[in-house]
Amino acid sequence: MLNQEPLEIETVTNLREFRVFLARYEKEIFCDIELPAVHSAYWFSNRGQFKELLSLDAKLTASPSLELFSEESLHVGREHLRMLKPMYDQRMVQRFRKCVINGEAKGWNPIVFGMFLSIHSIPVREGLLQFGRQTWSGFINGIREQRDFPESECSQLLKEYIDRLPSWIETVVVESNCTPGTLKARFR
Repeated sequence: MLNQEPLEIETVTNLREFRVFLARYEKEIFCDIELPAVHSAYWFSNRGQFKELLSLDAKLTASPSLELFSEESLHVGREHLRMLKPMYDQRMVQRFRKCVINGEAKGWNPIVFGMFLSIHSIPVREGLLQFGRQTWSGFINGIREQRDFPESECSQLLKEYIDRLPSWIETVVVESNCTPGTLKARFR
């Protein structure tokens, strides 16, 4: 898969192409990068490993695989960071926010979401499930509305992806159990 075309949502014009796009997104972005990044950010936040959070942010920024999705992820991440404003007494959030404002970090959604889980002591599996549901729901419903795809078929698609979440999450958590907090994302 090294010389495979980049993911381009603009070329999707029908449900068959949408399924192909989602399958690639699932494998190359969601499972390989986003879920492990949320998990890593969660553990880095739990341990107060701020430099590791910044390094994770830099790795996400440098990943060509995420280029197509950067605008939306950064928007959502920064919005979540803004919603954490009442938690600015949390040193990790305060420092990360300052780095985002100063341009030293971008504020990717998986990182902010992982920090959110840690701050609120949400169990990691439950949090990853929430992240997955939000990601797939937003993605599939957003494209459905843009392309005017049938709601029933997109609802079925959404159900398929949400039904697979527990096994993906277990894979991320089990792979990381040997050394919690280590970065398991596979950047391309």
